Amino acid sequence: MPQTTLDELFRYIDEADKPCIIAIDEFQQIGGYSEKNVEALLRTKIQQCKKARFIFSGSKRHVMSNMFNSPSKPFYQSVVSMGLEPIPVEVYTDFACNLFEAYGRSVDRDVVRAVWQQYEGCTWFVQMLMNELFAMTAPGDACKYDMLDEARRHVVMAQADSYKDLLSNMSVKQKTVLQAIAKEGVARNITSSKFIKKYSLNSASSVQAAVKQLLKNDLVTQTDGAYRVYDYFFSQWLSTVY
Repeated sequence: MPQTTLDELFRYIDEADKPCIIAIDEFQQIGGYSEKNVEALLRTKIQQCKKARFIFSGSKRHVMSNMFNSPSKPFYQSVVSMGLEPIPVEVYTDFACNLFEAYGRSVDRDVVRAVWQQYEGCTWFVQMLMNELFAMTAPGDACKYDMLDEARRHVVMAQADSYKDLLSNMSVKQKTVLQAIAKEGVARNITSSKFIKKYSLNSASSVQAAVKQLLKNDLVTQTDGAYRVYDYFFSQWLSTVY
């Protein structure tokens, strides 16, 4: 099936009447496909394609880095890598304020800045909360700072069932370590006796084993020795509800 689908796709590209630019978002997900050799098949097709240039983007930086920088991977050294920083806070604030005004509403700039800062400019999470704030603001009204807590609660609880399903597939050790990281916000020295004692965890080795699996499943992300729950809303739910 993957071979047939790729053949059809690239045949369509080859028959195009002008050169194409193909952008594939969340490209790292192909690594989780059940079919074998999808990366190798796609790499072969791209090498043979003369009518298109490709852009591969993804939100899991460590996975994307492994796909393109590991000698054992089909896409090794096949691209020019570029890291994208978050949209600058003032640029995003102008964007959000203009949209509110276009629909007969207004929003305090400090509200938008607070949302951007809480989610470190990660667009999906910022957009989710801003959409909820927009829905809570009636035409002619203003979105105020004191609406933030309720908006966060709405967004988080709307996904509670999905979060419960995620937890049901984890071991007890993974759940406790994940919740500890969520409560910490940004967790460092997670195998230290201080961290283990604070959250009533088991041994350092069991914490390491749990975190290894959580990283593999993209539930936790690691940067410079610091760990956090990848999904900000899931993290909030774990730390305050579960």
